[in-house]
Amino acid sequence: MDFTELYRHSASLVAFSPGAHFILTAVQDRIIVRKTDTFQITRTWLVDTSPSPTQAALFSSSNSKPKSVHIASTLTDGWITHLGWSHDSEFILAACAKRGVVHLRQLRDENWSGRIDSGAEGDGQYYVCHGHCHLITLARPCQS
Repeated sequence: MDFTELYRHSASLVAFSPGAHFILTAVQDRIIVRKTDTFQITRTWLVDTSPSPTQAALFSSSNSKPKSVHIASTLTDGWITHLGWSHDSEFILAACAKRGVVHLRQLRDENWSGRIDSGAEGDGQYYVCHGHCHLITLARPCQS
């Protein structure tokens, strides 16, 4: 039995493409796509970790944490928390739930990107619908 070397990933975020030709992983704030047959990296993107305007406003108005706690929490807030593929393996979804941001990338066009800033609805689950024309978000209310 042969084993590959270990590859880094964050929060167990690993997803096979629907056709099983690619593996999608997240390492902190970076999206990595590998070929399944060789594990060679085909695409990598660094996501914008700036918070959505709503999240920034909510955080600034309730900033009562001590500075040391604030610095420690913001280091991991920009990390990717959800990954997903469209049904045709053309589009990739990466969400930073704590920042209220969903990033969209296209596998064929490395320069194409989309960003959806969410409101105060909290983190949840994110899905690319069949036909990749729609994105569904299911939110859980923020608890304090």
